[in-house]
Amino acid sequence: MLTQYINKFFQTFSKLFNPENILEWWGKFITIIVIFIIAKVILSILHKIIEKSFTPLKKSKNYKKKVQRANTLIPLLKNISRYVVYFIASVMALKEFGVDTTAIIASAGVVGLAVGFGAQSFVKDVISGAFIFFEGTVSVGDVITVGDNSGTVEAINLRNIHLRKFSGELRVIPNGDVNNFGNFNKGFMRAIVEVGVAYEQDVEKGMKVLEEITNKWAKENEDIVLETPIVQGVISLGSSDVILRIVIKVKPMTHWGAERELKRRVKNEFDKKGIE
Repeated sequence: MLTQYINKFFQTFSKLFNPENILEWWGKFITIIVIFIIAKVILSILHKIIEKSFTPLKKSKNYKKKVQRANTLIPLLKNISRYVVYFIASVMALKEFGVDTTAIIASAGVVGLAVGFGAQSFVKDVISGAFIFFEGTVSVGDVITVGDNSGTVEAINLRNIHLRKFSGELRVIPNGDVNNFGNFNKGFMRAIVEVGVAYEQDVEKGMKVLEEITNKWAKENEDIVLETPIVQGVISLGSSDVILRIVIKVKPMTHWGAERELKRRVKNEFDKKGIE
C-alpha cells in the first residue's frame, strides 16, 4: 500500500515537472502577468480621460462650483473604473487556469442578490450615495452638519462620506445617515450678532451705534456683503439686559469671520461711547 502511494506521488511529481508542463505553466504565468500589466495601462488611460473630461477650464463660468464637482466625481469614477477593470482582469486570469468563468459570473449575480436582501443597510447607503452624487446637494470641500458632527467634506464614496471636523478628527458617516443635514456652502449665509444692553442705557442710542458699526464694516467688505445690513432692534428682554440684533447677508463660509469682527468692533465702540 505504501509503495503504491509513493509511486503515485512520484508520477504526479514527474508530470508537474515535465518540461512540457513546466513550459505550459510558465506560459500561463506570463500570460497572467501580461493581462494585469495591460489592465494597469488601461486603468491609467481611463484615469487620465476622467481627469481631463471633468477638470474645468480656469476661464469657464462658475469655476469654483465646477472644481468642487470635479473633486467629487473624479475620485468616485476612478474607484468604479478600478473595480471594473481589475474584475475583468481577474476573470481572464482564472480562465487561463481552466476555471469556468461563466459559472462564476452567474453565481456572483445570485450571491449579489442574496447579499442585497441580507445587507439592507449596505444597499441603503449605496442608494443614498447615488442620490447625493446625482443631485449635487453635497460636494467635496463643503462644510456640512450631520447630526452632532460638523466639518469639511473630504471625500464622497458610494457607501460613506469622509467628514473632517475642526478638531482634525475624521468622521466616516454612512450615506444612509445623511438624510437630514445642513450645508454652509450653498447660496448665502447670514452673519448674526446679538448684543445685550443694560436696562439703564438708551436703547435708541445703542441701535444707532450698531448701525454705524455695521454700515462701516459693510463698506469695507463689499466683496462678501450681499445685502444692506439690518439692525433688527430689540429681540428680547432678558433678566438684566435688552437684546439687540444685527443681521447681514453674506457669501457662504464668510459669516463666522464677519461675526467675530463685528463683535470686536461693537465691544470697542460701546466702551468708547460708554454704553454698558
